[in-house]
Amino acid sequence: MEKSESKKLIPVYLQQLFLEKTDAVHYIRMPEILSFLESKGIYADRRTIYSAISILNSAGFEITGVQEKGGYKYHHPARTFDSNELKFLIDSVAASKFLTERKAKELIEKIKSLGSVYNRESLNRNILLGNRIKSMNDKVLKNLDTIYEAINGNKRIHFHYMKWTPQKKLIYVRKGQQYEVSPFAVTLNDNNYYLIAFDGKYQGIRHYRIDKMQAISVSENNREGREQFKQFNINDYMQKTFGMFHGEEQTVSIQCNNSLAGVFIDRFGDKVTIRPDFKNPKVFIARVTVYVSSQFFAWLFALDEDVKILSPQSVMDKYAAMIDRVANQYRK
Repeated sequence: MEKSESKKLIPVYLQQLFLEKTDAVHYIRMPEILSFLESKGIYADRRTIYSAISILNSAGFEITGVQEKGGYKYHHPARTFDSNELKFLIDSVAASKFLTERKAKELIEKIKSLGSVYNRESLNRNILLGNRIKSMNDKVLKNLDTIYEAINGNKRIHFHYMKWTPQKKLIYVRKGQQYEVSPFAVTLNDNNYYLIAFDGKYQGIRHYRIDKMQAISVSENNREGREQFKQFNINDYMQKTFGMFHGEEQTVSIQCNNSLAGVFIDRFGDKVTIRPDFKNPKVFIARVTVYVSSQFFAWLFALDEDVKILSPQSVMDKYAAMIDRVANQYRK
């Protein structure tokens, strides 16, 4: 590369240097800057450096000079993410079991590179990346790209849906028949990505685990179900659905020990109606609207005798019947 051409790269190299070697409390001095450029085969004078710093400042990349005895020291004080934010991002990636171990490590290293060399040591978190979900692979992120492409283009998608066998193998649902749905949103629940879509065949909103969707492709057909989705509240849907198991939507009244107020508020937010039980000051009555399923009953069962369904009778009967079925397996 010619000398004049290489000098055009000075602002680029300086940006790299300041991101790598400086932050709010760490500085570099002119001899270090000149030495760094020399390592790149570029020999420049101070005036050229001042000009490059001016160009970077004009472009919005702030470089500040602080006078000290014998000259100036320089740094790039503003970071896109501070150290605590980078730690949070790393912990979030590590906790995301839908990522393979390889992909998680790859993303963590990229996040570390957003910090200066001085805080990377603190970013070396003692993180265990085991216990990855075996059904997941790095295609999940590509599947998400395809889904978002369809959403942005107002198109339906095709895919094959899978399920686990006792032999720990994924097999096709519906004997490999292709699904066609209109994608509208993606949500993350219990460490799994789900697609929220309108299924024209059943004329309703459905959800699908993205790690179990294979061979996703964008259809030429435009999406349908826009009116139904306008009335759809994703937060409401997630609060009512336990473990993403669907069921009949019903409003259930539950008597609860006062100590469980936080449990119900954490689970249902401001959607839960709570009132005192005027006959017993130690309990309250909660009214929640949920999709009644075995997963909902399992959540209640974990709260032991501190909860009791009061109505409707049909839900009480289903819960009692489920408990009897399970208990009978052990009585035998």
